[in-house]
Amino acid sequence: MKCVAVGDMMIPSIYFRRELEKSSIIDEFICKSWKENSSKDDFREVIRKIETQGACAFEVEDEITELMKKADVIFVHQCPVSKEVIKEAENLKYILSCRGGVENIDMEAAKEKGVKVINCPAHNAYAVAEYTIGMILNELRNITRSCTALKNGEWREKYQNSETLTELRSQTIGIIGFGTIGRLVIERLKGFHPTILVHDPFADEDKIREEGCKPVTKEELIKRSDVITIHARIKAGDPPIIGKEEFNQMKETAYLINTARAVAVDMKELYHALSEHKIMGAAIDVFPTEPVSKDEPLLKLDNITVTNHQGGATVESYVKAPEMVLDMLKHSLE
Repeated sequence: MKCVAVGDMMIPSIYFRRELEKSSIIDEFICKSWKENSSKDDFREVIRKIETQGACAFEVEDEITELMKKADVIFVHQCPVSKEVIKEAENLKYILSCRGGVENIDMEAAKEKGVKVINCPAHNAYAVAEYTIGMILNELRNITRSCTALKNGEWREKYQNSETLTELRSQTIGIIGFGTIGRLVIERLKGFHPTILVHDPFADEDKIREEGCKPVTKEELIKRSDVITIHARIKAGDPPIIGKEEFNQMKETAYLINTARAVAVDMKELYHALSEHKIMGAAIDVFPTEPVSKDEPLLKLDNITVTNHQGGATVESYVKAPEMVLDMLKHSLE
């Protein structure tokens, strides 16, 4: 099969080339670059546009699209694959994506033409799962607050949760989303021996029980959990998973963790919940607009841990993604 691979700023073409050279299922390939020299900040904006506007967010250079139209396999990370390309690619059989989502691919056109799309939701799953555990511990145990105080010359003893803080083994953790990342978070939490509730209307409840967790409704999870962490996929335009109603149902001692998508949480309502002490705290890695303005109200609060979208930022998340996707293609062909 003939493959056209397109690298970008996050996964340069050299990583595609390295794996394609070892592949036994790709006979011929060409590697190209798309926005490979962008800065991180500029590329964040590229990703944001793709996630909100889809495959038509950017026009890709003619040189690349013409090569795509002659390929059996199109292999990308963030580079858009448009309706036009898919329609005119006479021999196209597969579109491979190193992303977890498929917003950069015109899925309707692919479906109409019978082109199989293979994406990679697990490419940064281990990284995000580890980061989630870190965010939970950091927020509950006041690690960043203690560090900041000590660096400022203060031996701080009193925190908002000083009178209510218990160990994870005494807590109920609510997992929203039983996909790849949600399951990995559960796997890592088990060593702390908490009670784990799971809400995912698309998951097999027996599978949830097999993991030692209890499947529950969203309302029950919101009301019972001491820590709520979001790992469900959500698109721009969908209603937030956690909004005013959910914050009003949460315990005053509860914490919200979001290492998934910014649109999963109504950020204005999060600010009100934290500033009015309706909930104990939060840890947030993703924001609707990135980079975040220094005037963002959440940054002024003491009961929130904030980081700049670092959950998936490990070497393995990107370097190994092309290899993972080609393995998935190989299994698909067997």
